[in-house]
Amino acid sequence: MDVDVAKLRSDLDQLRNDIAKLGDTVKTVVVDGGDAAYARVRRSAEKYQKQAKDVVDMAVEEIEERPLATVLSAFGIGLVVGLLFSRRS
Repeated sequence: MDVDVAKLRSDLDQLRNDIAKLGDTVKTVVVDGGDAAYARVRRSAEKYQKQAKDVVDMAVEEIEERPLATVLSAFGIGLVVGLLFSRRS
């Protein structure tokens, strides 16, 4: 009977060690997964920020090349939008 109790204690100690290792592994996976997700989000944000900057740069360049056409276009768009919103029935 003492041999069975000693074996049971040994098995329980091994089980505790295995559970502790499993906990460490899960923690590592979660932390690494979080870091990887953060890196992906950061790369995507940088990509879209660059695209937005390129669009703004193109718009500024277009305005600088054709200021009169830009002003007239903005006036025309404003006029149409104003007419659409002023027609309330």
